[in-house]
Amino acid sequence: MKIRNHSGLTLIGFLIVLVITLFFAYAAMRVVPMYLEYHALGNALELLQKDPNSSSLPPSKIKQKIQMSLWASYASDNIKDKNVKISKKSDGVNVRVVYEVRKPFLGNIDIIGHFDKSVILRK
Repeated sequence: MKIRNHSGLTLIGFLIVLVITLFFAYAAMRVVPMYLEYHALGNALELLQKDPNSSSLPPSKIKQKIQMSLWASYASDNIKDKNVKISKKSDGVNVRVVYEVRKPFLGNIDIIGHFDKSVILRK
């Protein structure tokens, strides 16, 4: 009688691998949109910084330009006007955006992302 060695993945092993894979896929689905929004904010601030007339704009127009750029990128959900802080510095105008995103994860566990991005608009 020959003894065969079975090699391969059992059903229980497959289910464990599947559960782990689904957990990380679910976590990625909750985290990736937050970082895509942050990337869109970086692009909006970079466009604002490249505009030579942006340092002479009033704060309301600067905020409006940021919001329009975020709206065009479908990223205007979490970044509001109250998150944009504009201050005059000796070397230009400082535009700082600080915001927090809270996404439900599992039950009463949330994923919290804290984001802070700033640029200086020079003349």
